[in-house]
Amino acid sequence: MDENDDMFCVLCQALPFAAFQRLCDIYWIHPFLYKKDAYLSASDLNAEMWSCIRRDKKVDTKTEKQPTLKDKKFYHLFAPILLNALAYDVCISYLKTFTSQDVLEIQKSHPLQAFIFFFVGITFMTVLFNMFGSIMQLIYCIVVEHGSYASNEWRNLMNYPFLSISLEDLWSHRWHRIFRTAWVNSAFKPVHYSIRQITNKSPKFKHLAIALANLAVFVASGITHEYIVICNAGWTLYTQRYMGQEMTFFVLHGVLVVVEKTMAFFLEPMLPTSVTQSPIIKLARHVYVIYISYITFPWFINSFAPWGLFKLPSFTPLGPVLDGYLATTPYLLQYCGSLVKL
Repeated sequence: MDENDDMFCVLCQALPFAAFQRLCDIYWIHPFLYKKDAYLSASDLNAEMWSCIRRDKKVDTKTEKQPTLKDKKFYHLFAPILLNALAYDVCISYLKTFTSQDVLEIQKSHPLQAFIFFFVGITFMTVLFNMFGSIMQLIYCIVVEHGSYASNEWRNLMNYPFLSISLEDLWSHRWHRIFRTAWVNSAFKPVHYSIRQITNKSPKFKHLAIALANLAVFVASGITHEYIVICNAGWTLYTQRYMGQEMTFFVLHGVLVVVEKTMAFFLEPMLPTSVTQSPIIKLARHVYVIYISYITFPWFINSFAPWGLFKLPSFTPLGPVLDGYLATTPYLLQYCGSLVKL
């Protein structure tokens, strides 16, 4: 893998590829499948571009006579940006001690260290995405809204994945939505529409259409991530070491989401709410999501680990302090990678 590659390359390959998927829907799927014009209005495009962090609140003029109350100012965003930057520095100070070989080694021989790496890694992604989401919101607030905004129209880019109570909750509500529009329009809707047309919209096949459409989204996600790996690893290294890992991860999660929805369809009517909403059941569901995510995490991370987490900079003065603290605390050294600065 190219030594100059870093994790910024994710955006360099993922965004154009997602744009291509979205344009496939507009220029090909709409005319040939739906028999509609290839058209997307400027307002719809604007809503899509900001939909990952901004809710498209359509006002019902019959029930909502007053405009949405702008209850916050732009400076209210400084605190979450700073807090996420500090949390990022805490996470990256630990993660950048690992080489790609360290990541592979702890998966084989050190399960506790691998779990800590997994936990800190997901937390790192959460605070990094939320920090940039808040920065995007700040720009929109100043440029478009003239310094104020309605807090109920905005959401975090990542809604704390570790709080998920199902894989469906994880991927539909808590993971980032940057590519959601592209995948829903280029995968979910065409597959759902096609199955419904083939089955003459029979109610018996309604859930089958939804299940296959859900799987299609995960396949689209897998294709996107495989493409990113190819771009950075090159065809030879990709075929020798990484081919199929991202697709395996996402398709497996897609199958499990379908299984979850099927079980919920049959079990929820049979069980009282006091059981399904009990603290024990919720805790068990949390543990299930974390366990499945942990044991499948290597398929996701192994293709990206060679980019080098050590290349990522700190955002605040806290970073160098934490680097020194890790290096001088013997108890913590056993959980760090080989790049810890002694």
